[in-house]
Amino acid sequence: MTKGDLNEYIGEIGVYQWRVFVVVFLFTIYCTDCIQIIFLGADMPHWCRVPELEDLPYEVQKNVAIPARSVNRDGSVEHSSCEMFSLNYSIYSRSQFNSWNRSLMVTNETSIVKCSEWVYDQSQFTSTIVSKVSSLTLLLDAIVRPTLVRLRLLVYIKQ
Repeated sequence: MTKGDLNEYIGEIGVYQWRVFVVVFLFTIYCTDCIQIIFLGADMPHWCRVPELEDLPYEVQKNVAIPARSVNRDGSVEHSSCEMFSLNYSIYSRSQFNSWNRSLMVTNETSIVKCSEWVYDQSQFTSTIVSKVSSLTLLLDAIVRPTLVRLRLLVYIKQ
């Protein structure tokens, strides 16, 4: 059986086959667009960027500069993603960071500050929308929140 015999047996591509192809193609494009946001918009674990600690492993960075938010049942520590300790990290050496004892170095009086930049854990994803728009988040915090507060006050005053 040759290719010509096969085409004669099953038929040529006609109007019906093109319609089926177009419908399936359009649905595939639509579904692919819906599914890809799962990967593009994934939430990447992140914490505050401390320039003095950039050359250290992620776990050391978090242990030294990031406050613990909670301890999980398995004993793992969940660190804050938007706060860091306000310390002068430039006075410490690399060996001190590697042997950092948090209970001795950080006291209850150590102040905590908000982040201005973040480090993203790239073990699962190298880049997502979340990691690309962190500066937009800062902009929104600086502009939108005060505007919403003023709007709420205005509505409250008019009532």
